[in-house]
Amino acid sequence: MKRIAVLSVLLLLIASSVFAAPPNYATLKLGGYLPQASDVEELDNSFYGELAFGHYFDKNWAIEMGIGYTKPGASVTVSDGVTTATVSADLTIIPVTLGLKGSLPMGTFEPFAVAGVGLYFCELEGDISVSGVGSASASEDDTVFGFFLGAGANFNISPNVFLGLEGKYFWAKPSFAGEDMNIDGINLTANIGYRF
Repeated sequence: MKRIAVLSVLLLLIASSVFAAPPNYATLKLGGYLPQASDVEELDNSFYGELAFGHYFDKNWAIEMGIGYTKPGASVTVSDGVTTATVSADLTIIPVTLGLKGSLPMGTFEPFAVAGVGLYFCELEGDISVSGVGSASASEDDTVFGFFLGAGANFNISPNVFLGLEGKYFWAKPSFAGEDMNIDGINLTANIGYRF
């Protein structure tokens, strides 16, 4: 009986030392936003960046908070040979998100899935310029609640440093000038992180 108790204690010690990596982490995510909804299909793909902080409750589950930034735009010029008109629009999206992350560590390789919610701070700016007439501009902002799902994988360089790839699809619908605008899209990023 004593032998079983000693073996049990040793197994617990070994198991706890296996997950000896620090429980907190910070990640810099750089990549692109790809508009998916019909309301934003005319916007160009754009840079997306995010800074995230997380905490592992155990080796499989973590909570992660992030703040991101993207600013897709579009511009159209038309001319009748005499007058030229240019219309441009820029959409700034700043998501502040909170997600639950489930991972499956396999040595240095760690695939994961993530799901969460966020506040999406949005601003739509528009400009019109007509040759010989002048120009005008307007902007409006809105903050909306949204959701996201994602998946990816980390590659552990050391117990503290990791590199990764991640893809997230988000759903959000701000309103500008009384009209809802579906801004759903995909954020694809390459990540570098540090555990502490």
